[in-house]
Amino acid sequence: MTDRRGRIWGALSVAAIAALFVLPTLGQRVITISHEARFALLARDMIERGVWFDAQIGGELYRNKPPLYPWSIVLFSLPRGQVTEATAQAPVALAAIAAVVFTFLLGQRLFGRRAGLWAALILVSSYDFFALSQLNVPDMLVVAFTAAAGYAFWRAVAEPPARGALVAFYASLALGVFAKGPVGLLPLLVGAVWIWTEHGPRGLGRLWSPSGIGLFAAVTGAWLGAFLASGSQSFVEKVLWTDWLAWYFSLPRWIDLKRLVVEGGIGFLPWTLVLPLPFAYLGRAWRSPSARFALLFFTVPVVLIALSHNSRARYLIPLYPAAALLIAWWADTQGAVRTRVGRALAGISLVVVLALVAAPGWVKASDVYYVAQYSWKSLPVIAAEMLVGVALFWGLWAGRPRRMIPVVAGAMLIVLAYGNWLYNDWVNHTRDFRGFAADLASQARGTDAAVFSGRRFYQIDFYLGRQLPWIKSLEEFNEYVARPERPVVAVNAHRWEEVQGRISPDLQVLQKTRMGEEDMFIVRRGPRN
Repeated sequence: MTDRRGRIWGALSVAAIAALFVLPTLGQRVITISHEARFALLARDMIERGVWFDAQIGGELYRNKPPLYPWSIVLFSLPRGQVTEATAQAPVALAAIAAVVFTFLLGQRLFGRRAGLWAALILVSSYDFFALSQLNVPDMLVVAFTAAAGYAFWRAVAEPPARGALVAFYASLALGVFAKGPVGLLPLLVGAVWIWTEHGPRGLGRLWSPSGIGLFAAVTGAWLGAFLASGSQSFVEKVLWTDWLAWYFSLPRWIDLKRLVVEGGIGFLPWTLVLPLPFAYLGRAWRSPSARFALLFFTVPVVLIALSHNSRARYLIPLYPAAALLIAWWADTQGAVRTRVGRALAGISLVVVLALVAAPGWVKASDVYYVAQYSWKSLPVIAAEMLVGVALFWGLWAGRPRRMIPVVAGAMLIVLAYGNWLYNDWVNHTRDFRGFAADLASQARGTDAAVFSGRRFYQIDFYLGRQLPWIKSLEEFNEYVARPERPVVAVNAHRWEEVQGRISPDLQVLQKTRMGEEDMFIVRRGPRN
């Protein structure tokens, strides 16, 4: 009973810490990316038309991603009947908290309560994990279900196995697939490889669970069957094969591998600087079943992602719980050992952090990228970054990970959570799509409006409250602006430059707005003389 109470209090504690990281700025950032706005628009369409499987965007049926994430947005939006920035981010924020909790629970089962707490702190204080908790995309849901699947699997194979754990494992797999497709199955492969190394090929029978497999089939069939029923041939060709299978299971490209290493290394900062240390003890890790599971939990998906045709840094996010577990294992078992590698990484850590602190001095402020310039507002961030560097240096050099991990995580709370307030202010100022949509409606004065660009601007549709026609060609554009009601058109700078000299001379630029790295124009045909 005492142990169970300790697990509950530990889970509540790490959930509270995670909430301090991800919740303070919930819904405070303008939606600026079309990919984010897409899911909010799908949820809005589900509410307005009362559909669950037939949501449309841009007038077309959307089936590129399973519907779990827009469904969750709908659930948060139903009380007020309105999709907002906050209701779109809420499922992601809660998934981030759940991922931290399950990482703690898994670490506690594998290595003990202290290592579980360290793993949770490492995960929640990593740069990309926090960044993803602020974006309205389904990737964080996959992280949560991956961590949950790892925890359920270990409870199922531990001695004695927990009752119902294997069913929970398959339920987590089903929800991971429900969130983003085949990537949700990665824990199944990890579990199979671990069982093979532990019990040989005959041991794979331990994955057999009629109830669990039946539950997986029921959950997956519920949405997949509906998608197939709405056009099986097109869904199989365009989504199952092109977007889900061929996207991953093709030969890798060298440029993607380089980007994967660089962006993945940046994404797990500051803990990327510590991650090489667990791999210095591969032999010892392999001999321990629990450490071997953490090692495979990380390396098997890394190999698959590296070998895929379109490697992306965000695909590595579900591996962050495993990376955090490896570092926690090293800190708990080998961290007090002072090594040359540890001292070398200590020096590198200090140099990297000092370079980040000095960056505002030689990188100018820009509307394209964000750099926290030296000011009284940014002083807490700069001070916290320096504390991160000093703590990493001292902890790695002196072999004091027990003090290093809490101090670095606490300093990163300031860097990430407080720094996010500064970043959100910059985004809302430099990419004010909410204001641009209001200006577009004002300039339209009750007439129609459209967007003429080489890509979709769903964020304009979201803030305008309706989906605008997307004009792709010059012929369509000239025909549209020639309508007698004189509609307005939003045009991005790239497309505007392309069509100069080929448009009607009486076309008027009503407004020019700087939006990040490009200008946006609102145009209309002038009145007849």
